[in-house]
Amino acid sequence: MENHLGKIRYIRKLGSSTPILVPSFSSKGFPHVKGLHDYLKQHLTDASLVSTYDLHYRYLLSDHIYESDILFVDSGGYERIREHDVSDIYGDLHFPSEWNENLYEQEVSKLKPITDIVLVNFDYWESSPLDVQINRAKGHFEKYPEFASDFLCKPISNEDVLINVEDVIKKIKLFAPFDVLGFTEKELGHSVFERALNIFRIRKALSDAGLDTPIHVFGCLDPLSVTLFFLCGADIFDGLSWLRFSFKNGVPSYFNHYSISNGLWQRHDSEVKVIGFSENLSELVQLKNRLTKFSQSSNWDELGLTKNNLNQLMLILKQLEVQKSSE
Repeated sequence: MENHLGKIRYIRKLGSSTPILVPSFSSKGFPHVKGLHDYLKQHLTDASLVSTYDLHYRYLLSDHIYESDILFVDSGGYERIREHDVSDIYGDLHFPSEWNENLYEQEVSKLKPITDIVLVNFDYWESSPLDVQINRAKGHFEKYPEFASDFLCKPISNEDVLINVEDVIKKIKLFAPFDVLGFTEKELGHSVFERALNIFRIRKALSDAGLDTPIHVFGCLDPLSVTLFFLCGADIFDGLSWLRFSFKNGVPSYFNHYSISNGLWQRHDSEVKVIGFSENLSELVQLKNRLTKFSQSSNWDELGLTKNNLNQLMLILKQLEVQKSSE
């Protein structure tokens, strides 16, 4: 059975291959992120993500962010709003400070090409038509030609909470100038299946247009979701869930559960979390390796899934084909 769209793709400007799993750092929900990053930066390998918002307000030290092979630099849109992403189980109050395009560009202009950098376009507060979003992003990226471009596509009106997939597909060739095409997970659909279907449809449209642009799903790092969306044609995944759960053996669990099941119940909670964070980074490397091997062989055993999880993924993929053929 090979009805999947998972394959190795490349970030054009960098020549870097996918899949890429990106542990993110943010002050939103993690006010002590500076200490976390300083401790864990030695364990970062392939990629990491920081935001210009956190650099501006010195939640992260700019000289310490170049530890991974690829550095994704986000626009600060996530930190600018109070709303949390789909993996946030706490919903802590967040009171954002001032953030605008000028502050974003101030921080981008300070970036040093010490490592490969992928820059995300500025996420404006007000919604706008897709053509306007694209032209604004092109203007941003033209100022920083040394960085790879990651275009974050957003809803086209303030009344919409999801992206307009039909509009994206209709204008798919307009994305050709960008090295990466990005969407936030929560804006791709109201269910796992809807999100998977929309990724599948966008990947099909890119392929039909002769484009092999990697798709970046922002705010998605749950191992099983990553595997599903990879099979649907997505390539780059980032998120904060690796700082919220243990990923041991690919199954997210609360850190209390992780503490008990791993005999760490006498350790201080903060120590347990740091041990868990380090293990999570290793788990993400292993997941990337499994996805890479699978993309080369289409051998489903390479995914290392339980029988039930594999069956569920196959059911989803089968339903995606049915849905697509009926359009």
